[in-house]
Amino acid sequence: MHDYLKDAADAASLSDDELRAINRDMRDPANPTDFEQAVLDEMERRHLQPAR
Repeated sequence: MHDYLKDAADAASLSDDELRAINRDMRDPANPTDFEQAVLDEMERRHLQPAR
């Protein structure tokens, strides 16, 4: 079983620049991995714009 809370905690521990870098390097933004989704959720929580 996947641990969504761990992904959320890991994403929350990243800096704004790290979140943007992960977002920028996503291979398939339409189908993010569980961790990438946690990154997107954290970016939304922080009101960060994607680095595209």
